[in-house]
Amino acid sequence: MNVEDSGPEFKPKEEIVQTLLSLGFSRNAAIKGCYYTGNYNADLAAAWVIENQDKNLDGPLEEDVEFEGAEDDDEAEFPEGLDMYKMVLVVNAELNMGVGKVGAQCAHAAVQLHRMMIDNLQKYGEMLGFWEQFGETKIVLKADNAAQLVDLSKQAQAKDLPNYIVQDAGRTQIAAGSQTYPNNTICPMMPNFTAQDDEEQLH
Repeated sequence: MNVEDSGPEFKPKEEIVQTLLSLGFSRNAAIKGCYYTGNYNADLAAAWVIENQDKNLDGPLEEDVEFEGAEDDDEAEFPEGLDMYKMVLVVNAELNMGVGKVGAQCAHAAVQLHRMMIDNLQKYGEMLGFWEQFGETKIVLKADNAAQLVDLSKQAQAKDLPNYIVQDAGRTQIAAGSQTYPNNTICPMMPNFTAQDDEEQLH
């Protein structure tokens, strides 16, 4: 996410907004989808909206930004050394998946990573507890291709961070047996920095 695309002066790409409006989402939901996915494309913005139906998507973005600013102030009062994490969903942009497919892949990755952590609470219990306690933050980023996803998975493993790569069965949009289909979405846990920090760490 570019710095110029964030904050109260954020300007969404109107073509992305119009695409989401045509799918039945509200304008405010579309703007938030653009904001939280870096203004990248309609597929990622729609996937974010689908993934965050439990939030107040119809309120203005300014309310979210103000609330996040208040959260940042609260975080300054947290005890030193407190670990916070976010779940980062990294989508393989090379496959050009449709809105529904991206949403399904992100949901599948998030559920499987959560299960993986629950199954190994001795190793990941503290990390999972902090994540759940402080809002279960999730963010969507993109990778250029499948090879980059594999590399990101190796980086996460090297840092002892739980991660999960979705392996698609190839029954819908992605042809079974294609060179790229096994690597659609990677879902690692990352320290709770900004979206820009996540991109720098994951590339």
